[in-house]
Amino acid sequence: MLASLAILSLSLMLTACTAIAPAYQATVDNVKILQTMPDNAWAEPGHFSVVDESMNQLRIRGNPYNSPFNNSYAEYIKEALRAELQSAGRLGNKTNAVISGQVLKNDLDGSFGIGKASVIVRFTVTKSGKPIYEKVAIGETKWDSSLMAALAIPDAQRNHAEAVKQMLGKLFADPNFQKAIQ
Repeated sequence: MLASLAILSLSLMLTACTAIAPAYQATVDNVKILQTMPDNAWAEPGHFSVVDESMNQLRIRGNPYNSPFNNSYAEYIKEALRAELQSAGRLGNKTNAVISGQVLKNDLDGSFGIGKASVIVRFTVTKSGKPIYEKVAIGETKWDSSLMAALAIPDAQRNHAEAVKQMLGKLFADPNFQKAIQ
């Protein structure tokens, strides 16, 4: 009985506070895609924004899940892009390519049953201030979400990062994007 109360108390403590998203880690899959591009493919992140400020206020089981970058998921995605480019050795302004983005959707649902994360961003590549490429990239994940918050919250966090990874992977795999940053 005492052990059950301790577990319940711990679960309540874990769900009663604000969580901060961990910094995005570059992924092997995305870095490999970037590294297969020609040697003259370079870019830098530009301005990122959200269509609606509510996209910066994610919640998991009713508790805030904030971006570590000024509570901005636009900045989170910008830093994720930077991490991938840097890890692949593609970060720089050698081609004057600047990648900007507008977050169109940023949803996270870690409810009991089926959890869902969805990230949609409109990317624009400019050179010398002129747009030369535009694409909407989508990352979506679904998972079995546990009844126990102590399990469900970390699963939701991982799946949001996975949705960002998938969305960036789709951008990087686009041959027109690859040409735009050369």
